[in-house]
Amino acid sequence: MIIASFAEVLLLPHQDMKRIKGIILFAAVVSFISCGSAKQATSTIVGGDYDAKKDITEYFVFPYGQVSIPGKWEKTSYNSASRQQFFRNDESVNIAVSFGPYDKYEFNKDGSLKGYEFVEAYYEWESKYFVSNGLECKILETDKANKHILFRVFGNKFDTYFLVCEKNGFVSNFSINATDKWTEQQKVDFLKSLL
Repeated sequence: MIIASFAEVLLLPHQDMKRIKGIILFAAVVSFISCGSAKQATSTIVGGDYDAKKDITEYFVFPYGQVSIPGKWEKTSYNSASRQQFFRNDESVNIAVSFGPYDKYEFNKDGSLKGYEFVEAYYEWESKYFVSNGLECKILETDKANKHILFRVFGNKFDTYFLVCEKNGFVSNFSINATDKWTEQQKVDFLKSLL
């Protein structure tokens, strides 16, 4: 084992002490330089669980957001690029939830778009991508006061409903993937219940 006690270090020959001091100094300088030059990342705490008494599934990504999802939902997969956590219920309905800062989107790196203005820009950015891939987009509901847009993307065996909102610099994105188990109104009502 290479771990040495303080007393053992004090008894090292002068040459070895100089080497150890040099290594410590080098490590300190590298740490200092990397702290100053690298962008700071935000640490997150992710958690949640099903509460049988309330019949809701709690999910949170601290400090970005949290949601209480009606019913029992199991985590299935996670897409780190889009920060989407996917869930499935006992009816095999699939939903996705993501939270993040509003200034981490390529169209808003400077953070100039906030509130409903951000949500509109998000829809434009997202719909351009989907349309360029042969899909159609349709806004189902807008709410400027509560800063959200509910829209549908469909075509080519793809049918997903999205609810995107921004509050205090954080974006919540909820979606329901293709399912014939729920009507359009049930999907819309479910997504709105997540706000």
